[in-house]
Amino acid sequence: MTDAVLDLDGVLSTRDTFATLLVEAARQAPVRGLRSSRELVRWVRAGQDLPRHAAASREVAAAILRGMREDEYDALALRVGTRLGRTAARASMLAVAGELRASGAHVVVATGSEERVAVAFLAAAGVEHDLLLASTLRWTPAGPVFDRHIRGPGKLAALRDAGIDVERRRFWTDSFDDASTAAAAASTVLVAPTRRSAAAFRASGIPVEPLPGRRR
Repeated sequence: MTDAVLDLDGVLSTRDTFATLLVEAARQAPVRGLRSSRELVRWVRAGQDLPRHAAASREVAAAILRGMREDEYDALALRVGTRLGRTAARASMLAVAGELRASGAHVVVATGSEERVAVAFLAAAGVEHDLLLASTLRWTPAGPVFDRHIRGPGKLAALRDAGIDVERRRFWTDSFDDASTAAAAASTVLVAPTRRSAAAFRASGIPVEPLPGRRR
């Protein structure tokens, strides 16, 4: 039995859960999408520069969600997370998560996605876990902004802050954004990576294993 850390977007989910929520918010009120155009340009121009891309992502979210009440966001997160948990859960990783729980492993889900949409996804997908570490929002007079964004090295920091001994755990990820956590973990499984992430891991020398069978 090896305790585990599972990423959510791209691993347990085949979709980016928080991006899907933002698209849904923009569809509900198209002006939200229009007023985020400058932030979207900065997001695109950030390319693969992780700190710039993460900062631009926070700006896009703040622009799209500006003026949204907390109860409105709660309803949106529940609706989107539940829908994705029922339609976009990766079957092979649901099996992995079930096997881990059956073996008695301690399972942490660590994700850059927002906490409320992640909670709804995991509940709808039936993913049993011991701890969820996710990004969080706080409400200001202008609307929600990120209070904690655990992307990139922030994920490893959040795990350590929670007392998780990453060096004794097996880590499942799809992205080289998680390189710092992958380097610290006892072992890492790479799930359906993009070509960029697969190439970056090969170039980094960080040892990773493919998901057995490369199943969906």
